[in-house]
Amino acid sequence: MNPATPSSRERPTPSAAEPAEDDAADSRTVWQRTVGAASNPDLKLAMAASGAALSLFTVGHMAGNIQVYLGRERFNGYARMLRTAGAPVLPRNTVLWVARVGLLASAGVHVVAGTELTVRSMRAEGRTISGTLRQVTRGLAALAERAPSLRGPGGAAQGRSAEYWKAPFDGAFLPGTLDARGPRRRPRGRRRTLPQVVARSMRSTGAVLGLFVTYHVLDLTTGTRPAATRSFEHGDAYGNLVASLSRPVTAAFYAASMAALAGHMVHGLRTAALDTGLTGTAQRVHRVDAAAKAVGAVVALGNVSIPVAVQIKVVR
Repeated sequence: MNPATPSSRERPTPSAAEPAEDDAADSRTVWQRTVGAASNPDLKLAMAASGAALSLFTVGHMAGNIQVYLGRERFNGYARMLRTAGAPVLPRNTVLWVARVGLLASAGVHVVAGTELTVRSMRAEGRTISGTLRQVTRGLAALAERAPSLRGPGGAAQGRSAEYWKAPFDGAFLPGTLDARGPRRRPRGRRRTLPQVVARSMRSTGAVLGLFVTYHVLDLTTGTRPAATRSFEHGDAYGNLVASLSRPVTAAFYAASMAALAGHMVHGLRTAALDTGLTGTAQRVHRVDAAAKAVGAVVALGNVSIPVAVQIKVVR
């Protein structure tokens, strides 16, 4: 027998830790085995690709929406074209449903990748979702408790110390006493710029857009009450749009959602270009920034003009 070959007594036996590792791997959730196993660059690329697809659709959708200014027949003809695209080779609504499925998949990828990146960021900072929710809840409760006694007859705050001391940085003034129960305030002179606010509000604007899309579909696609008006009629896209946006609250909600869309698109397109390596030089950074702002502004202004036009009876 070859002395280099271990005998049956010397052959290694399976370690007791191996089954435990296999059990641990099998105990992972589907999320941990799929999304959780992806790297940060892969998740960012998925967000960039899905966001670019959604942005492209948004631009095209705005271009179609502004045809409402051309009259009822033209706008209803545009809506009819979307339903009959590909006919008679393909059944009616085939192309429309392919586009819908693609958009739904893009939105799903965008939300899933963004959620995983958010959880990883919170974990790296030592925060948890439950802890963050408790912090927000305490802040809201503190605001609700303090609101009635914030200002007296002369407009001055009551029940709180108004003493401030000069901070050693930027000449900012900070409160002389700390209120652990109250919400944190940013010192004067250190306010965030608009791009910083937009960047930190991406999750919030994304949630607003999710609610807007849900309401928009119920209002103008399925005609579901109470989102839609009582006069909703399938096939009359122009009449449904005008009737819906004739409601001031609905028009204001649409306009506010477009402001959220503009900020989300500008920062999202800029970040997507950065993550995909399109901003290798300072000149490219400026070009991408200008293009993102132009796209966001055009889409937002084009869409906001429609509820405004309906409210002032330019479109009726």
